[in-house]
Amino acid sequence: MVLSIPQGYIEPRRHSSPTCRTRGILSVKIMKRFFSVSIAVLCFLVLSGCMYPNEERQQLAEVDNHIARVQSQSEQYLQQNKNLPYKYVPDDRKFTTHYQVDFQLLPEIPMTAYEKGGNFIYVFVGAEGKEPLVRLFDLRVNDEVEKVQLAVTNFKTKYGVLPIKAKESNGYYNVDLDKLNMSDISIPSPYFSDSKLPFLMDKNGKIYLDYRGDVTRIIQTAKQKPARNEDLRLFLARNSIFVPAFSPIIKMGEQGRILFFS
Repeated sequence: MVLSIPQGYIEPRRHSSPTCRTRGILSVKIMKRFFSVSIAVLCFLVLSGCMYPNEERQQLAEVDNHIARVQSQSEQYLQQNKNLPYKYVPDDRKFTTHYQVDFQLLPEIPMTAYEKGGNFIYVFVGAEGKEPLVRLFDLRVNDEVEKVQLAVTNFKTKYGVLPIKAKESNGYYNVDLDKLNMSDISIPSPYFSDSKLPFLMDKNGKIYLDYRGDVTRIIQTAKQKPARNEDLRLFLARNSIFVPAFSPIIKMGEQGRILFFS
C-alpha cells in the first residue's frame, strides 16, 4: 500500500500566526513504523512532482522531515519531563485526539506548522499510551468542512429540517449536497488519491467525514490488523502521516462491517 497526498487536493490557504502522563520512553518500534510511512510519502512526491505549485511542493517535500524532528524533540522532552509537550483540546472531532503539539515547549517550530503560517496542525496520536506518534491535521480540509457546515446550518434555519440524503449507522446521515447547491464540492482522501470523502452529519447537523472506504482498503493490505473494538481512526493515523479529520468514531462491527459510533 502506498500512502499518498491525493491529486487535486484542496488549494492551500496561508494563515497568519495567531497532564497527559506517559510511561516509559518511546520505543524503537515507533521510529521504524514512522520511517516506513515517510518512505511511502516520499515515493508519492517523486511520482507527483508537477502536481502542485512550487510553494506547495516545497511544503510537501519537507513535511516528513519536519514530523521526524518534532517526533525526536517530543521524545527528548518526554524523557526529561515525564510529560508530552502538548496543549489539551477538549473536542477530538477535528483532530482525532485531544493532544495538540505545544511548540512553546519545543526548541523550534517547523515551517509547515500553522504557527509558522503553514497548512498543518501537529498533534499527538496515542498520547495516553506508550507509543505517542506525531501526526498532521490538514487545515485545508477544515476550510471545506466549514463551508458545508455553514450551508447546513443555514438550510436548517430556513427550512426547519436537515438536508438528508440517506441514513447511516448509529444516528449519522449522508448530506444531500444538491439541496445545498454544493454538488461540486469534494474532499480528496489523504490516504488514496482515487478516493473522495463523503460528507456526514449527526442529528444536530454537525458535519463529519466518512473514512469507512479508506479504512477497509487499508485493513486489507496492512500487515498488522486492528484489534477488536479498536477505534479505527487511530488505526488510520498509525498508517499515515495524517489523522482522519472530522471522522466519527469508527469500529469493526459484526461480520466485519465498519460502523459509526457516537
